[in-house]
Amino acid sequence: MRGAQRRTVWAWFPLLWLVFLAYPVIGFFDHPRPLAHWALFWSVMAGFVAVYARVFFVRTPGHATRWAVAGWVYALLAYVVLAPVIGGTATAFLIYGGSIIGFQARVGAALWLAFLNVAIMVAPFWQGRYGLDDLAWLAPNMVFTLVAAYANHASFRRNIADARLVQVQAEKERLAADAERERIARDLHDLLGHTLSVIVLKSELAGKLAERDPVRAAAEIREVERISREALSEVRAAVSGYRGSGLNAELARAKVALDTAGVNLTVTHVLPPLPPATEQAAAMLLREAITNVVRHAHAHEVQVSLTPHGRGWRLVIRDDGVGGTGSEGSGLTGMRERLRALGGTLERDGTRGTTLSATLPGEDSGAAGTALVTA
Repeated sequence: MRGAQRRTVWAWFPLLWLVFLAYPVIGFFDHPRPLAHWALFWSVMAGFVAVYARVFFVRTPGHATRWAVAGWVYALLAYVVLAPVIGGTATAFLIYGGSIIGFQARVGAALWLAFLNVAIMVAPFWQGRYGLDDLAWLAPNMVFTLVAAYANHASFRRNIADARLVQVQAEKERLAADAERERIARDLHDLLGHTLSVIVLKSELAGKLAERDPVRAAAEIREVERISREALSEVRAAVSGYRGSGLNAELARAKVALDTAGVNLTVTHVLPPLPPATEQAAAMLLREAITNVVRHAHAHEVQVSLTPHGRGWRLVIRDDGVGGTGSEGSGLTGMRERLRALGGTLERDGTRGTTLSATLPGEDSGAAGTALVTA
């Protein structure tokens, strides 16, 4: 589940930049202060931390822009208020202001306001309060203010794009599920609607003929039985088709799930034909393994290979996640029993990530080996 984990980590990353508040704090403690300065400094600092954190945790674009402007204004006021108290170390708030104003959708506004911060930053130099020696720290801060504004703007746009992509993917999945439900309903109606109507009519006819013409009534009942058996066979065939559409389709679904979680999938380029029972078992094992990866593994990559093995096949699903040798869940236990019933085996190795190795019965062990490609 690397993607979700990585997004969670990066969501908190902006708070790490608060470490640079150490400069104003150091400036404040460079000599004894009166009580009024203590109250002013720490109240401004607390307010700034609150506003800064709020800016980087706004999720909607409109609110983000308003909070970015509010944060920029607060940083500018913090500089104006604290510069007479802590001197040049208050410049940190101008840098923070450039960083904050970038976290919104309007790149022009972000850069112009960041340039304004740079102008305010360099103003004491033109007023003679800074000397040439001060350019050693002033010039990098000017550059960093502009870079931070643009970089945070790019980060904001990426976050919005990612959020929209998640929404689109969820909508596509919902529409696909609705379409599948409609297809199943339509198929069942076409499959059973006419048949059940015939069964009802023939049953009513048999009931009416039971006393007057028992022989014909028995014939109608036998016809009802025949039609019912045919309908049962058709329903079983249809349900079997609904349960799974093969290993290739399961791999495609796995690709979508892992992409959403930010995990790279490596799969076999061409899958060999498998007996129906074997293919269904392989698909179910793959589904269980991918579900575990997405929920628990925190993996970066998943590799899937299907190669000839004796008279059957070996399916290996390997991830580079947290692994572990703890007890198996009910899903893997059930898959182990299913494979054992088919004459196969399932082994689990959790020393380096998790590796599931399954032997599957097959009718053709001479198929060409499959090559791995990165999906």
